[in-house]
Order: sequence, then C-alpha cells, then structure tokens
Amino acid sequence: MKKINPPYSWLKISLWGICFFLCFIVSAQIKETPKQRIANFYKWYGKTDAIPFEGDCYESDGVDVSKIDMKCIQKYITSIETTDLFSSIYIKALQQEFLQKQANIKKNGYAAGMDYDRYTLSQDPPSIKELLFALNNSSTTAISGIKAKVIVNLTKPYKINYIYSLNLENNIWKLSKIESKKFNAKNTRNHSFGGNS
Repeated sequence: MKKINPPYSWLKISLWGICFFLCFIVSAQIKETPKQRIANFYKWYGKTDAIPFEGDCYESDGVDVSKIDMKCIQKYITSIETTDLFSSIYIKALQQEFLQKQANIKKNGYAAGMDYDRYTLSQDPPSIKELLFALNNSSTTAISGIKAKVIVNLTKPYKINYIYSLNLENNIWKLSKIESKKFNAKNTRNHSFGGNS
C-alpha cells in the first residue's frame, strides 16, 4: 500500500485553492464584459456632442492637411483618454498618427487627411440602434488572458464586420484597435485603426 505524504498533499491543495481564490477575486473585480464595454462605446459614440472633432485642429486643402494645431490635438487626445474606453495602446497609436502627420507636413507640405469616421471606419456610418442590435444579436466574443476580441456582424443597412480588440487595463476592458471588413458583391474593403493588441 502506497503511503501518501499528508503535508505535500495539503500544500498542493492549498496552493490550488489560493490560485482559484485569487482568480475569482480578479474576475469579480472586472465589472464589465468586453461585449458590455463595446455597448458603452456605442452609447458614447451616439452622443455626438461628447465626441471632440479632430478636424477642428487642422488647416486643410481639400482632404489634405496642411497644418496641425498640436495643442488642440493634445486636448483632443486627452478628451478621448478621459472616456476610459480606450487603452494605452490605442492612445499611443493615436499620438503616433498625429506625430507622423506633422512629420509629413514638415517634409512634403501636407499630410493625408481622414475621409471617413474614425470610430466606424465608414463614410456612411450605421446608426447606434443598428450597431447595438447587431452587438446583441450577431456578435461573438473571444477572451485570452488580458486580450479580447469582439466581432460584430452588421447586416443592415449594409454588410460589415466590425472587429474590436480590447486589452484589460486596471481590471477594465479597453479598446485597443478597431477594424472593419465591408463585404459586397464585387470587393472587400478593410480598414483599421489603433495599436497592435
């Protein structure tokens, strides 16, 4: 008959118990799921007066940007950051985008402007009602550690997949990247914005 070493078994069970307890505590502190976070993002996006307009910081010639007011851009970035919806990865990518535009203006006299909405990656964005309906009825969520991906399949008014990458920061799921894949009979267009999640 094999003898079991009680202290070792008790230690092993205790360690597993502590791990389980800590995981439970951490998951209990996360108040929103990634899907709920995207719903809050949509609600924020729906309040047009809550969204600062980055175009106010540009001097433009058509779609090209000829001058950027970097103090205005910093206020814009700060206002985006204070929503607590966007991760440090997203904010860093946003800062890099504007610094690159500034460098292009210095080098070439202009930088490419954005001819579509930053948050829906579309010139003709769907309504908040359509986005929330798709989120609640035709979306999938995948979570791997501190990373998550929510894919929202919108079918009306047109077919588009929104892919949201999120990172867990301070027990809050935050957007790191927004991508879209628009499908029609002839072609597929891909857009994305944000950092590498």
